Amino acid sequence: MHISDFLTPRDEVVEGRFQGVLQAHKVGSSGDRLENDPSRLLSMTYPSNALQTAFDHVDNKLRSRDSQGGITLSGPYGAGKSHGLLALYHLFDSPELAQDWIDEWDIALDLPSTARASILSTSKTDADRIWEPIFRDLGREDVLDDIKRYPTTDHIEKLAADETIAIFFDEIETWWESFSDTADEELVERNEFFLQNLFEVANDPDYNLFTFVTLLDKSEDLKRILNRTSPYAVDLNSTGDRERIILHRLFETRRDDFDESAVRDVVREYIDNYAYPIEIDEEKRYENRMVETYPFHPELLDLLDSLYEGGRERQNVRGAMNVLADTVRRLYDETDLIITSDINAAAFRGINQTLFNRYRSDLEAVDTIDFGDDLLKAILLYTLDERRQEASVTECLIGTYKPEKTSVSKLDMSLGNLYGTAHYLDRDSSKQNYFITEDPKLTALVTREQERVLEGDHSDIETKLVEVVRDDVWSSDVHVYPDEDIPESKEIQVVVLLDHHSNGALRSELDDFFEGRTYQNTVLFVAPKQEIRSDKDIIRKAARVLGAENLQGKVDDEQGELGKIIRDERRELRNELEGRYGNWIKWSEDPRGGVRLRKKSVVADVDDVKDKVGRDKTYVGEKILDEVEDAENGISLDSMLNDFRQFRRMPVVLEKGVFTSAVSKLYRDERIVLEGDRGKFYAAHKNDALPDLNDGLTIHCPKNLDEAVYTKTDTGSTTGGGEPSGGDSGTGSTTVGVSSGGQTTIGGTAGGSGGPSGGDTGGSEGGTVATETETTRVTFEGPSARVLRSQAESRVNGDTDTVTHIDLSYDVGELSKEELIELIEGLPSANHIEATVVIQREVQD
Repeated sequence: MHISDFLTPRDEVVEGRFQGVLQAHKVGSSGDRLENDPSRLLSMTYPSNALQTAFDHVDNKLRSRDSQGGITLSGPYGAGKSHGLLALYHLFDSPELAQDWIDEWDIALDLPSTARASILSTSKTDADRIWEPIFRDLGREDVLDDIKRYPTTDHIEKLAADETIAIFFDEIETWWESFSDTADEELVERNEFFLQNLFEVANDPDYNLFTFVTLLDKSEDLKRILNRTSPYAVDLNSTGDRERIILHRLFETRRDDFDESAVRDVVREYIDNYAYPIEIDEEKRYENRMVETYPFHPELLDLLDSLYEGGRERQNVRGAMNVLADTVRRLYDETDLIITSDINAAAFRGINQTLFNRYRSDLEAVDTIDFGDDLLKAILLYTLDERRQEASVTECLIGTYKPEKTSVSKLDMSLGNLYGTAHYLDRDSSKQNYFITEDPKLTALVTREQERVLEGDHSDIETKLVEVVRDDVWSSDVHVYPDEDIPESKEIQVVVLLDHHSNGALRSELDDFFEGRTYQNTVLFVAPKQEIRSDKDIIRKAARVLGAENLQGKVDDEQGELGKIIRDERRELRNELEGRYGNWIKWSEDPRGGVRLRKKSVVADVDDVKDKVGRDKTYVGEKILDEVEDAENGISLDSMLNDFRQFRRMPVVLEKGVFTSAVSKLYRDERIVLEGDRGKFYAAHKNDALPDLNDGLTIHCPKNLDEAVYTKTDTGSTTGGGEPSGGDSGTGSTTVGVSSGGQTTIGGTAGGSGGPSGGDTGGSEGGTVATETETTRVTFEGPSARVLRSQAESRVNGDTDTVTHIDLSYDVGELSKEELIELIEGLPSANHIEATVVIQREVQD
């Protein structure tokens, strides 16, 4: 089946004489033109929604239902303003013939049996006084001779005194704007008065005067003049039935006269074969639209509408009709449906000459690929669409597929082969959108090289990932495991992982790493929060960086554009990788034995990791106490520091100064005693100065020593000796707020002869004792219950103070659930207890 079996194209289309441009000034000219042939012009005119609106206004004026006879026709170039103006002109110039056309379309409009019409196109007539050619054309030189400076309303009323008059202006804006406001001031004023008077009479119910003007909205001054009488405005660009206009203009066959059932069979053959990867929504609705727009595929009409819409130089509807008329001429007797690839691409070279040239240069490269030229053409047309600038796989295949020629699967294979063969063809990272590019060195070549990298051994990609993670994301301050060797060292090292593991798998991986390693607590591991090595998007981005870098030295890059692409692609990869880091792997002692693993959120910055680690320095001192408490003979300073570096159960010591600061504080707080050479002991209990913290010192817990070692003798009494009372809470820093009352005894009678006023009262002969209380807050702070007890002993008066409220804040480091419950159960009872617990909760992998 072919289009000719259903529709008959107009002769001018078949013969290549399609007149897409209508010019108002050609009315009355010699030659075979539509403008001066009312029968032909009306037969090719579809009464669009916009035109019928204009007809309604004319009918209302003729039936005296409305007085307004002024009508403006607006729209961009090619919207059909001149065609509409000419159709309206012939209604008045040839009313009998026009009435037959009106009746044929069942339009409610009764034209007068006689009327006179005058059409003025300023592209042909450049009159200083625009009314002169109009009066002459209407044969009213008698009125013209009576005009002095400009036509008054009386002059214009004489024109329409005895019959219906219609005056048409085409392209008046260009003529109006040609006047100079200074040199032509008098002419401008005369013409302005004429137009104003003309439209006033057209709005007079006593006169059947109609005035039509086409406008491009170029002259605000002219629009101001016309709007004084509020003429009706008809926008031909928003008519809503543009497709019907095109079809009627190109084909003689009316839509009501063609075999819809047979056309639907043709359409169904296409839709039934629209298989994967073609995707269409609401198949039945899509089928109905294809029938409505037959013989043109609706995707083609939508594309042309987008290509021509709003572009003055692209001629809007006129441009689409010219392209489609040429296609119908070539194919109406050869194909059953016109699709995107049937269009002649040369018609669009003016939109982007460079892209068109790129397309032409690639045609030879793809001539060995089945339907390669058609696919490339469809991609070009979508690339030229400024709103899209790319063609989806569905659009490529629908724009090329014809059932009698090939299959969708073969076309899809050709589309895949097209990429990498056409020098100026590129596609996005999803491989779902294709486009023609102006410079293959900067887009297509990089993408093509990226695909080659992806098709090869991925070891190069992983090497690039290690490089970018180490050098760009972490600024070369880290090692990457397991891709790089991690040296044994007493110094702190930050090591990042590329692999995202569950907690169990991560524990196993790191246990293998630490096996046989001496200094385990100097390696700070950071794991990603998301997949990296197995993430397809990350792999593609890394491959694109590699692809761009592989082109260095192989292509001309005088402007340095390739270098910019490399920097941009590498920065994009870096940003993506930065967002995936990370979790610092924190180790702590497990009460059940060994160590346990926790994750603490960090950003991709070594300083941030160390900052998170440094927050544990409070526990360094507590750990020292725990260790020496169980060592009857003490532990040497050097050995203790070495333990912190070796064992993951210990807090991380970022530098030796953190350790020595903790030892110094413990010494000042009288919690440890230091032993030097030849058994010399140093104790703050007896005001000994802190010795130099050299490796030869040994740390002791006071309770493991004879009391005499750290006791200062003073008049037979001892201080600071004995075992610390209250025990060590092991909970870190604790703050206690105490509300206490200070009591004051006041003599005399309070409140006159009445009862006691304020406070407690006590009775005795001869008077009343009144007491007042004041509230104060006393803060205790220290690392253990023993220290807090000592402060309470000295700062709370047992005779005058009564504790009414206690605020406790525990910084406990890390407790298990069981340890938390044990701590809570150990709290004393009170009137009310409120607790907020900060929890580090593991998230699901």
